[in-house]
Amino acid sequence: MEDKYIPDISVIVIVYNIEKYIGECLECILSQEGPSLECICIDDASTDESYLVLEKYAKKDKRIKIIRNEKNMGQSSSRNKGFRYATGEYLYCIDGDDFLVSGTLKRLYSCAKENHLDLLGFSANSFFEDDDMRRFGEEGEYDRKGSYLDVKRGVEVFGDLITNGDRVNANIVLYFYRRDYFEANNLYAVEELRYADDSMFAMYMAAKRVMCIPDRLYMRRYRQGSTCTSAMKKCYLESLIVLFLHELQVWDSYNFDTLLNEKIERYFNNRLIEIKGFFKIFQNDSSDTPLLNKYKMAKYFYKYFIGDEPLCKKCLTKEELQRVKEADTVILYGAGFIAGEVAKTLEYNGIEDYNVVVTDRGKEHARFRGKEIFSINELECQKENSVVVVAMSQKNYNMIMETLNMLEYRDICWASL
Repeated sequence: MEDKYIPDISVIVIVYNIEKYIGECLECILSQEGPSLECICIDDASTDESYLVLEKYAKKDKRIKIIRNEKNMGQSSSRNKGFRYATGEYLYCIDGDDFLVSGTLKRLYSCAKENHLDLLGFSANSFFEDDDMRRFGEEGEYDRKGSYLDVKRGVEVFGDLITNGDRVNANIVLYFYRRDYFEANNLYAVEELRYADDSMFAMYMAAKRVMCIPDRLYMRRYRQGSTCTSAMKKCYLESLIVLFLHELQVWDSYNFDTLLNEKIERYFNNRLIEIKGFFKIFQNDSSDTPLLNKYKMAKYFYKYFIGDEPLCKKCLTKEELQRVKEADTVILYGAGFIAGEVAKTLEYNGIEDYNVVVTDRGKEHARFRGKEIFSINELECQKENSVVVVAMSQKNYNMIMETLNMLEYRDICWASL
């Protein structure tokens, strides 16, 4: 019996009304030297001649497979369809109006194989069809300030990205990954998301071996009419909320140490700030929200989580709140999205003079709601009349309590949302 052919790489191309650009994209893929590949093109119900261009190339090169959606499904659903058709050892997605530098796939495949990587990140060059497009991006916007050439667990690389202030939710087109790892961890995109950035959070959390190289191998085109330059719509906000809640569920399924969890909380806090910004844009938009109606938790979040009032005014009991009011020193332990809600509760009750601490702030001098963040062991205060309000996930309970007991803090409240 003949062994089933498995290409080295499955390249997935998303195509929607890009007849002018798809040829250049396919040429750059098919001309790549080195590893064997299949090119899976998902035509997302284009209304121009994109599909005809795909057929023309497929007749000339058997490595091209075309899948045509009967109706427009959006990038997330289309990519998932491509993933399910893929048979390659490694997976790679590209937008059909962009292209790759010569030798990219050989470079990525060699690096991933030599280092036994689950996930490999790289950088991009941005280029603009006209000067007006420059307001949507800038040269070097995908470069990372830190170095990530050492192979680490995905969550460790993710934490380093947060610490260094680097972009963590870069587009999925800037990652190359092993299919077995992808499928074993069910890393398919959340269906029906149309305008939100790709979430790399779940992919980082699941990966055991990750590296990021600084090479600019992807050519990102800014043009009129693309998703990244089109007028923002309310479904973008919907998608951000649904994705945020999905990522929270992913995080909850893991058990990381306190330092990593604090960095992850900082990521969610930044996501929440982003969502609140878009909420202010669309809060007077009365159009329907089908995604929020479908995902009930997202609808609840939309209604209650992004306002200025605290989500839960009773995250502390009356007794705890009274102790906090009477304390000489109030310490808020945490600087993530949970701490943000607890801080609003404190301020709602007239408690504005509090210190913000984390387990280890590292070399950063970050601020939280205008207050400097300290490491817990560098805060000097009279501990006998201090109250520590812990605003972090319960999964950190044992480690945080051990730290606070070691530092001889006695009055400790765990805030709960």
